[in-house]
Amino acid sequence: MRRFGVDAVERVRRRLEAPLDRIEPVLTKRDWVPAHAQIAVTEAIVDEMLAGDLRALYPLLLDDTRTSLGRIELALVRSLGPARALALAPRTFHKVHDQGDVEVAIDGRRGRVAFTGNPLFGHPTWRVLQLFAHRVLLELAGSPGEAVGEATEATDAFTVIATW
Repeated sequence: MRRFGVDAVERVRRRLEAPLDRIEPVLTKRDWVPAHAQIAVTEAIVDEMLAGDLRALYPLLLDDTRTSLGRIELALVRSLGPARALALAPRTFHKVHDQGDVEVAIDGRRGRVAFTGNPLFGHPTWRVLQLFAHRVLLELAGSPGEAVGEATEATDAFTVIATW
């Protein structure tokens, strides 16, 4: 909350219900916060600090992600490139989500990441965060590109199409 002043944490906490109002303001790489809690905290930050403009969150996420990674981690992501980095999604998926599945298909400079089997995947903020996360990954991998959501009527699924 270094960007938003000394009272930023308290302002966000006032918007959260217990026990989320007690999440530490700075987490380590070993800390785990359930995805539903991440959404609630994100929405509180966006409402309180960004005047409700979720789009304004993207440059902050990019900057924070870049800053939180060490030089070696950044070099590793860049050396992997976007295709191989996206292909790692199934290996890390269950560290964040307690239900559902993810499948990745890469075709040239296009990746399709399909999330299924979790009602959380229908949440609008979760979906936007996935689009942002994929854009951040492309940027860190040294191949800026776009990420769009694929239309679906399923309330427990979402697909990200990333191109670079």
